[in-house]
Amino acid sequence: MKKMRKIALPVAILLLGAGSAYAGTAFETKTAEMQGYFYNESAPSEKCILTEKRCSPVIGAICTWNDGSENHELFQINNGTSCVSQLYEIQ
Repeated sequence: MKKMRKIALPVAILLLGAGSAYAGTAFETKTAEMQGYFYNESAPSEKCILTEKRCSPVIGAICTWNDGSENHELFQINNGTSCVSQLYEIQ
């Protein structure tokens, strides 16, 4: 019984730690994704145009989207009126 307790407690702690690390990573990845917007100077009213591409605020390669004719850098939108923060490709 003592031998079982000496083995079970460290194994339980190890599994709890691994589970917590996985849960934290999965939650972080899920919440870090957001829709990308590109800035269109020639748009009549809304200058930030929504794309279907999802990006991340975590620094890495710049997130881009191609509209068929050119590549656009994507940004996070602020209050529906301005493109403020650069977004990056999801790792």
